[in-house]
Amino acid sequence: MNMYEIILDIIEKSGPASFDSICDEMNEISFIKNEREKPVQISHVKSVVSRKKDLFSVADNIVSIREEKELITLTAMIGKFPGPTYKVAVDFIHNRFYLFEWNIDKKVAVDKEKTVYIGDVEQFKKEIIRLNIWNWERDYQPESLVLDGTCWSVHLKTKGMVYESEGLQAFPRDWAKFCKAISQLIGIKFA
Repeated sequence: MNMYEIILDIIEKSGPASFDSICDEMNEISFIKNEREKPVQISHVKSVVSRKKDLFSVADNIVSIREEKELITLTAMIGKFPGPTYKVAVDFIHNRFYLFEWNIDKKVAVDKEKTVYIGDVEQFKKEIIRLNIWNWERDYQPESLVLDGTCWSVHLKTKGMVYESEGLQAFPRDWAKFCKAISQLIGIKFA
């Protein structure tokens, strides 16, 4: 786990915090104690926060997550003709998600029962932050005409902003990582 992810966890659990309290809390975390010979210094915490100015804001020595980066919900949809089409809605506030699957191909057998192993919304959230979805373009389209390509959309709502991106047979650079993260969360392939 990266240092900035630990700081994010602390702020998400306790709310905005001073550099001193973040440092104290980090030094109480057992795996940090085991990995480091010396305790985490305030200067190290300040360095991490200053490198991640796009994620953190500091006012009067209090560190908080920027509202435009504080995740609320994410909805992702992917499909192609004749199907299947998947829609995943993730609620980061309540740590849950919903998966909708539909298929217009009458030849596809419907599994009445299947066991899937789902992932963790907190881990998924960390991956979404790593992927910087807020930097994706609004629209991805190929140069040529596409009749039956893969269409997709992503709607990310944060406390201070809404980010939307969509495409047809053209994808952001980190699309494969994004699909892998969703697949790990929902327990089935999202692609």
